[in-house]
This record gives sequence, structure tokens and C-alpha cells, in this order.
Amino acid sequence: MDPEPTFFRSKIFAFFFFCIFSISCTFPSSPTAKKGVLDLTQWDYRTHPVLNLQGDWSYFSNTFDDVSEAGKEIEFRKIPGVWQGSGFALIKLKILLPKEYKRLAIYSKHQATTFEILINGVSVGSSGKPGTSYETSIPDNRPVYFEWEQTSEEAEICFKISNFHHRLTGIWFDIRFGDADSLSREILILRDWDLFLSGLFFMATVYHLGLFFLRRQDRTPLVFALFCFSLFLRLFATEEKLIQFYFPWIDYSLSMRLEYLTLYAAMPLGLHFLRHSFPSYFPRKWMFVFYLISFIFSLSVLLPFPLASNPIPYFQVIFLGSVVFALFVTFRAVSNGEQYSIPIGFAISALIIAGIFDLLAAKQIIFARFIIPIGLCIAILTQTFILSSRYRDLYREKEKLSDRLQRLNETYSRFVPISFLEFLGKEKLEDMRPGDQIKKEMTILFADIRSFTEISESLDSKESFELLNSYISEMEPLILSNKGFVDKYFGDAIMALFPESSDNAVAAAISMQKRLLEYNQKRMDSGNRAIRVGIGIHTGSLMMGLVGSGDRMESTVISDAVHLASKLEALNKYYGSNILISEDTHRKLNSPDLFLIRSLDKLRFRGKSRIQTIYEIADHLTLTEREVFQKSKVNFERGVELFHSGKYLDSGESFRESLRIYPGDRAANLYLKRCTEHIYSATTKVQPGPDLA
Repeated sequence: MDPEPTFFRSKIFAFFFFCIFSISCTFPSSPTAKKGVLDLTQWDYRTHPVLNLQGDWSYFSNTFDDVSEAGKEIEFRKIPGVWQGSGFALIKLKILLPKEYKRLAIYSKHQATTFEILINGVSVGSSGKPGTSYETSIPDNRPVYFEWEQTSEEAEICFKISNFHHRLTGIWFDIRFGDADSLSREILILRDWDLFLSGLFFMATVYHLGLFFLRRQDRTPLVFALFCFSLFLRLFATEEKLIQFYFPWIDYSLSMRLEYLTLYAAMPLGLHFLRHSFPSYFPRKWMFVFYLISFIFSLSVLLPFPLASNPIPYFQVIFLGSVVFALFVTFRAVSNGEQYSIPIGFAISALIIAGIFDLLAAKQIIFARFIIPIGLCIAILTQTFILSSRYRDLYREKEKLSDRLQRLNETYSRFVPISFLEFLGKEKLEDMRPGDQIKKEMTILFADIRSFTEISESLDSKESFELLNSYISEMEPLILSNKGFVDKYFGDAIMALFPESSDNAVAAAISMQKRLLEYNQKRMDSGNRAIRVGIGIHTGSLMMGLVGSGDRMESTVISDAVHLASKLEALNKYYGSNILISEDTHRKLNSPDLFLIRSLDKLRFRGKSRIQTIYEIADHLTLTEREVFQKSKVNFERGVELFHSGKYLDSGESFRESLRIYPGDRAANLYLKRCTEHIYSATTKVQPGPDLA
């Protein structure tokens, strides 16, 4: 992972989080109520049209009337503020307004307490129904907003509060007051912000679930998806109480239980994501402990209220412990330079800071809007960055693997020709299996260096291989250019297959012999010995396939045709020729007249009942040699026919005439010698013909 982009993006996320944190905080710069009176006569509505009704409110316990007991001083309470226990009371604030009146509004979020708002003695809205007992009090936790036209310089705000369904009584959150247009716009912005975050969390849930189902081996996206979903539900169940805005039938009990369940679930899911990120530093048994704790606390939501709210302080202590543990794991990962540890640590830190911030707000240590959704937003953005980085790394790795696979395929194709795969109906090397085979008629070309053993004895091993590689690099392109492919190398021998036409094989053999003349010239110019190559060509049915086991396999060709082509190549040495083709190949030629061909002999190869005529190709010879070869062809072929008819005297005359035209014809000299031996066979031992084993 590139360090510079990571650091740069981390600074952006930090700046973003700082801005949101700053906006979320409530700074004590607005007027504060004293002894139940809030003086706003000097307040600048134009600069700050909305403020919090904070400070000392008049407090009347165990009554909904603002009448104090005789001789008893009026009690005051800090608002916002909460206190332990149940009961009912009235809290009141007198507001002194400036002379210029505007349309005013008041807004209270859901509170732990059931409340009813009275303005100038008139009830304007309530969350639930305040009562004097558990039976008469109807709890609810919906926000209340009201606008009115103020006609005097004083306004009296009263809250009837009662609590018999929660461990805490009082006003949790700031009560907003001020210009109606500004306050309504503020509420809409907050609601839109919650909707935006909710949509973001929900899309993150769907996205990471999709990642998990596409690749189930990695459970990190699943854990993060469940974590996002739990906080998506929590955002809907808290803050602006969107869940009750869209689903009015959801009552206080169900809403609070959903709020608690999402709190209990978020902690182990967040830690589980941390464990998947750094498994080496997070023991599995600890994950089991956190899930067990969460499960035990989750059972408490089955209790009736207010008992269901009592475990929350204890869970907050455990939450702080999990924060310390998460920081320890993250610190170890960052210290050891684990991949993506810095951005993951940043995301976890954002969640921890937001969680601590909200915990302080819940404890009334600070007064601010809950920002855990913002912390999660930062975590999602960071996770998105990590995913994009991983995608980038995977893409780079894929490119490297693709290049490596391409090189491997190119290397493997040198051992198993692509044309071989095509005949077997395979598109890729990995599709090949031992036993894959096909039967097809093809032309086989065998080429072998004459006396290579003798030549290699005068060379060291390096020079021998350099000779072979340079020779093969000259010959193989000629085979490929004539629509053939090399099947195997047998030391200094080449076996090539031509699937389309026998003409291609003959043309390739001619090109190879011509190129050999140029190659030998270069060798002799360098002070090296020239080489000779014999080529045999035969056409027949053969079986191509793969042999071997699962660990190793090899392409091979099985057929008598292969053996016959190999024998034709060896017969070049006997006849002094360079290119020999079988009768089957000659018969398959589409344009035999294009080549300089003569019948050389009639042989019965071992294992074959039919006598085969073999032919010599002379197109590779020099112009002078080709001319005399052509002129002597009639006499030579007549001599071969007479020889096989047993007319050795007449055959000898034909070969003498052929030699008169082409004195360097080694095959004619061989036949003349054999004719003489047969004529005098009564007194001379006749030399046998070529070895056809």
C-alpha cells in the first residue's frame, strides 16, 4: 500500500471528523437561566435566531401546579439534567423577550421522561401522557415541535414531567427555542442528515453483504455489514426517532428495546471486525467473551420497564473496557506495520471517540447531539478506502499473475504445441487431461543431422547444445511458415506434423535444405564444420494424444506411419540423398508437377505386406544439379524398373547413361554397383539392400 496516499487521505478524514465534532458540540456561549428566569432582552435574534433553554428552571416536585408549599423556598434544577428515581413534577422557565417580537417556536427531542409542554398556561404538545403513578402515566419518546405568535414581552414555558418506566428522570437533551423559521429549518436539516446517514449505512450493509456472498471465504464483509445494519437501526431508533415518524404504531416499549438491542449488538460486531482485520493480535477466546457478554445484556430487554433500562450503566463500563482493548490491539497492529493498520486504526479511533463523546453526553457531562453516526460514517469511508486499496492491490497482483501465466503458457506451448491442443479440441493448457486423443491422417516429417555423434565428440557440452539450438532456431520457423508444427525433438532429430497437405511438408523440407546451405556457409566462415541433414516424409493415419499421470504428462503420436517416416529419413544415408518421401505422400500431393521428383526404389518395409515406392526430392539442389537431375531422370527411373524386373544388364546400361548426364548421382552409382554384383553373383557375394528394420 502506498504510504503517501494513505497519509493524505487520513488527514482529510481527520479534518472532516474535527469539523463534524465541532459542529456537534454545544458551547456555553448563549444566555443561561438564573433562578427560573431567562433574560433575552439583550439577545441578538438576527445573529443567533435559535438558542438552548438552559440553566436553572423552577422545579415543583410531586405536583403539576406551580404552587410551592407554604414556607418552602422554590427549588431549582439544571436543565438539561437527569436524576435517579421515578416520580412526577413541573418545571417552569420565565423568558424575558426583546421588544421586537417574532413568530417563536420550541422543540424538544424525545426525553427519558414523559412530558407535556405548556406555553403561557396552554398545552401545546406532549410525548406520552404524564401521570402521577405507573398506571396513569403513558410513556412515549417522540419529539415535540410547536410554533406560536408571542404578543407580550414575557413567555412562560412549563414542562409537566413524569417517569415510572425508566431508571432516570428529567430532561436529557437541550430544549431549542427561537425564531420559528430558523428552528423549523434546523429540524429539517437534522432530519435530512439522519436520513442521509441512514441511507449511507443501509447501502454499506447491502454492499458488504454482496461482497460476502460473492466470496464467502472472507467473512470480514459480513461482520462489517451486520455492524452497519445494527447502527442503521440504532440511528432510526434514536436521535430524531425516525422509526416512529415512519411507523407510528411502534410504541415506547418496542422503540426502547430496539435502541438497547442495537447498542448491545454494535460492540461485539465492531470488535469482531477488528479481529478479522488483525487476527494475530486478537485471540478468538476474547471474541467469544464479548459475544457472551452482549448476549447476556440482550436478554435484559425482555424485562419490563423500568427494569430493562437498569443494566445500561454496567454495559457502559464494559464498553469502556472494550475501547481500551480495541486501542491496545490497534496499537500493536500499527506498531508492527500490519497492512492497512493505519486506516483501520483511524476508523476505529473515530468510532471510539464518537462513542466516548456520546457516553459523556448520556451522562450529562457535556451537552451535545449524539455523534456516533458520524463516527460510523467516517469508519465506512475509511473501509471504502481500504476496499479500494485492496482492489488496487488485487488488480496489480492480477496483472502480475496474468503476465506470469502468459509467460508460463508461452513456455508450456513450447513443450505442448498450441496446434496439438486445437486438434484435441482444447482451448487452454489447464483443460488437458491424460487420455485425451484423436485419430487423424497427417503427413509426418523427420529430420536428422548426419553423424552428429561424431561432430559432438569434437565439441564440449555447451558447444553441442549451442549447435543444436542454433540449428533448430533456423529450421522451426520454416516448418511453421508451411503450416506445420514441431511435435518433438529427439536429440538432434526433429519430428514435425503437417495436418493440411502433403505439399506443405515437401515444401518445408525443401526450404530446410536450402536454409541449411546458408547455415553451413556461416559455420564454415567461422571455422566450423558443415553439417548434413536427412529428411524423411510419410503420410498416414495416426493417433495423437496425451499420456502420463496427474503429476506429469506429455503429448505423443502413435502410428506405424511415424516409424516409416523415421526409416525414410535413415535411408537418405544409404542412397546419398537428402529428402525422401513415401508412395503414400507422393499420391497425396496436390501438385506433384511443381516439385522435382524421381522414383528412387521399391521396398517392402518390415511389418508391411505391400511394396512401397520411395521418391527423392531434388528442388533444394543448385541450378546446375537440378538441370542434370531432370535430364537423367528418365534413364534413372527406367534403370530402377529394369533392376526390379531382374534385368540387371539392361538396368546397368540405363544407370551408366544416367551417370553420363549426372556424374555426381550417388544413387545411380549405388544401383550400378548392385547391378554388377547381381550379374556376377555366381562368383561374387551380393551386398544386401538397405536395412529396413
